[in-house]
Amino acid sequence: MCGHYGMTPSRNNRGIAHENGSIEGPHGHLKRAIDDAALMRGSSDFGDLACYRRFVDEIVSRVNARNSKRIDTERAELQELPVRRTSDYE
Repeated sequence: MCGHYGMTPSRNNRGIAHENGSIEGPHGHLKRAIDDAALMRGSSDFGDLACYRRFVDEIVSRVNARNSKRIDTERAELQELPVRRTSDYE
């Protein structure tokens, strides 16, 4: 039992937002933003994958721009990473 410390890995249940809300919430917001932008565009048809990727990149860039001030504030508080890695447990 060396190194186990009684922790058991688990998985989140797909679609259960309260289990992983910090990921699923923003993911849902992005999906709705993409749907809304396609609706405003008048079509969700794209000439090719590259066109669709540019469309999504533009939406993601807008979201990131709105959050950039908070990200910069957080980044200013980050400390240097440790010189060596900590232990990895399975």
